[in-house]
Amino acid sequence: MLALGAATSYAQAATATVPALPAAGATAVPVGLGPWAAPKELPGVTAVVDLKSTRGGTLAGLFTQDGRTVLAVRPAGSTTWGPAAPAPGGATLQRTDDGALSLLSWTAADDGQRTLKLSSLAPDGTAFGPAEDVTTGTLAGDRAHRRTQLTTLAANSKGHQAVAWMDQEHRLTVVERPGPNADWSAPRTLDRLPDPIVRDDNVYQYVLWDLRVAVDEAGTVGVIWGGNSHYTGDGVDPDPSAYKWHYKYLEKSAAAGSSWTAPRDLPLLGERPKQVALAAHPRGGFHLLSGGAYARKAAGAAEWGQPEQAGVGARQYAPAELLTAPNGDVTAVGMTGSGTAGVATRPASRGSWGAARKLASYVDADSLSAAATPNGAVVVTYTQKRFELGRTVREDFVAQTVEDGDPAKPRTLSAQLRDARSAGLVAADAQGRPVAVWAQSAPGAAPAAYTATTGTRAKPKWHDYADDARADVVGLSLSDSMKLYTGDATNPTTTFYASPWDEKTRVVPFGDADGDRCNDLIVRLPGGEARLYTPVCGGLPAPDSPHQRLARDWSRYDTLLASGDQTGDGRPDLLARDKATGDVYLYAHDGTDGAGAFKPRVKIRSSWTGYKRVIGAGDLNGDGLGDVLALDKSGDLWRYDGLRTGKLKDRVRVFKDWGGSYKDVVGAGDVNGDGKHDLVSRDTGDRLWLNAGNGTGTFANRVAFGDAAYWKQWASLG
Repeated sequence: MLALGAATSYAQAATATVPALPAAGATAVPVGLGPWAAPKELPGVTAVVDLKSTRGGTLAGLFTQDGRTVLAVRPAGSTTWGPAAPAPGGATLQRTDDGALSLLSWTAADDGQRTLKLSSLAPDGTAFGPAEDVTTGTLAGDRAHRRTQLTTLAANSKGHQAVAWMDQEHRLTVVERPGPNADWSAPRTLDRLPDPIVRDDNVYQYVLWDLRVAVDEAGTVGVIWGGNSHYTGDGVDPDPSAYKWHYKYLEKSAAAGSSWTAPRDLPLLGERPKQVALAAHPRGGFHLLSGGAYARKAAGAAEWGQPEQAGVGARQYAPAELLTAPNGDVTAVGMTGSGTAGVATRPASRGSWGAARKLASYVDADSLSAAATPNGAVVVTYTQKRFELGRTVREDFVAQTVEDGDPAKPRTLSAQLRDARSAGLVAADAQGRPVAVWAQSAPGAAPAAYTATTGTRAKPKWHDYADDARADVVGLSLSDSMKLYTGDATNPTTTFYASPWDEKTRVVPFGDADGDRCNDLIVRLPGGEARLYTPVCGGLPAPDSPHQRLARDWSRYDTLLASGDQTGDGRPDLLARDKATGDVYLYAHDGTDGAGAFKPRVKIRSSWTGYKRVIGAGDLNGDGLGDVLALDKSGDLWRYDGLRTGKLKDRVRVFKDWGGSYKDVVGAGDVNGDGKHDLVSRDTGDRLWLNAGNGTGTFANRVAFGDAAYWKQWASLG
């Protein structure tokens, strides 16, 4: 509870060492982030101003409570927020590369001078220390700059700190110190925004849009700052020739005795830069993202490298997020178009950007927030509009996990109340889990705030790809997408998809191949290449997502199928039927995590040429082993129960004169929620049918399950 305590101050310090996250042990692949738990209310909070976490997992938040901004801390290892205290006016919360948090604020004096104060929360601490004086000076206060952070702090992992701000004369000023216990340098003025451009009828005042500072591992400090001229008149048509941009890059080397370079242009920022991201790169030097173009300046290099297109751009009033991993992987979170949020990943091992992936449409650009977790996942939150009959009926707070460039299906965390608006932020706790905090307001209800995190991940249910403990339908669409159906087929908005996939691709829903407790997919491309994809929990892969090639050409198999565990070792296995001979082969999982490899194939059945369809049905009889269904040319459906040897028992007839009108038959798992595996079929008229399983290997009579107008858009079902 955030009870405002008069005796509590953010300056009261207490530190504690947080143990490192437990090692993965023998498991090569970490367990994926669990599903989101039920939200809990934060009493008294009405808005979320900022939310950040230290390296050790202590969370700090700036919240609105009783009409004023307060600071609250949730210590690492705790699930309870401590008492809130009033935050200084205009205070900003900033995280630095040493894993610490800093609270920056300016206090004013009668003579117009101000004092910059800094209070720190150590990387492994649990409370902010007392505020210290950094320097004195002035701060730009005109309203034209109210959307830009006028004071910013950066530090490397060794605690070399630099603070940059714009003073009331529109000058760039910097102070720094080589370590957290060293003295701050005297303020240094490095540049100034140009004077206004004056025309006969108009005045064009320069407005600051960017002030970014970074400190690389060696201690080199880099600054990008700038803005453009804006019309400040009273409605007279502006003069296009008066629009100018002033963007400069400055650097101070880590070498002893180095001085600041002169401000210089960076052509790689583009002709009209705005909202530029700048950060230290984990392998030294710096990197930036401007207008969707990414560039890196290697450690010690004199010049920036050539720009690369990342496919993700800035938000309206903030740059895209550049999140880095220690191995050099970079993830950009931002906008791919108006109202469309997206993500792109640049793996260090590949050295180039993968295709940008769409997260959602109708997103409030400046609501985007992202947090990296120790297992390599990035969790993104945003506010998204919902519509009915063309009218906005809600603005939801949504979370989405991204891993190796693959986004999971979005999760709406806020209550879905009519005309409600929700907005919040996300950070990571001491267990490496995302913690989201959001505020929600609705007509007739008092504003309220809530928090939620992800829970423990259980073993996945068969065919569950939406990560909601129910089976789903996976397939390919006629519009070159892999699709995931998770709900009512009459509502296409429930469909989640990944692009671009050729419609002739065939997808085989597989179990958990790599041990992360999330179901994976085997895909055969039109040319015959077979791949194993292990996407993010709750998501679908794109063709260039990380994968393992199983075979260069498996065109000789007319059927690939999976029913789960065929051998009793708890691992999913693969079956394949030879097109020429009808022989059925078992590819048993080799039992390792991460590799996703299979043992050499073993023939388990001969001459199944009489079956026009062979179906991976999952565990139909509850014995823990995968079972197989086969439809013969006369329309009889047969069941082959699995054996722990990997072979199959003798067949048992399930239906007679069945399935003649079906073009897809899928052992889809438990789609109706009764705990038993079901059968889903699509007929030649694109109507979907459900035969509910009874848990003993047989099925009830079919019932309609989906609208033909929806399902005819699918090229195939997996």
